[in-house]
Amino acid sequence: MTNFMRNLIHRFRNVVRPRFRIIEVEDDFPEMMESRALYVLSEDGDTWAAAMVCPCGCRTVLHLNLIADQRPCWYLNRQGGGSLTPSVWRRDNCGAHFWFRGGRVYWTPDQPHTLMRDLRLWRG
Repeated sequence: MTNFMRNLIHRFRNVVRPRFRIIEVEDDFPEMMESRALYVLSEDGDTWAAAMVCPCGCRTVLHLNLIADQRPCWYLNRQGGGSLTPSVWRRDNCGAHFWFRGGRVYWTPDQPHTLMRDLRLWRG
């Protein structure tokens, strides 16, 4: 495959791949969460947790710890739409494994049917 084709496919995938928005909450996460949203829980200005509806379509709520001295732990960078480090990997149930970069979900190469999963995100 030529570099031109790779770039064309990459650009198409970024058009198809919807953006998530960051929603700040205090006290607790809402009972009904929107898809395509990363909820960030803060208390007294300290961010300590994040949650999102699993982007694979299974509708499970993923809870992510943002406290550095507890494990497992993710780091949230709010620049450029938001990014999480390291990748998010559900080792049970749906097995979703993805990177959250620039407010978008990027499926890891081991995930099947990633384009279909991206299209499913548009439906919510």
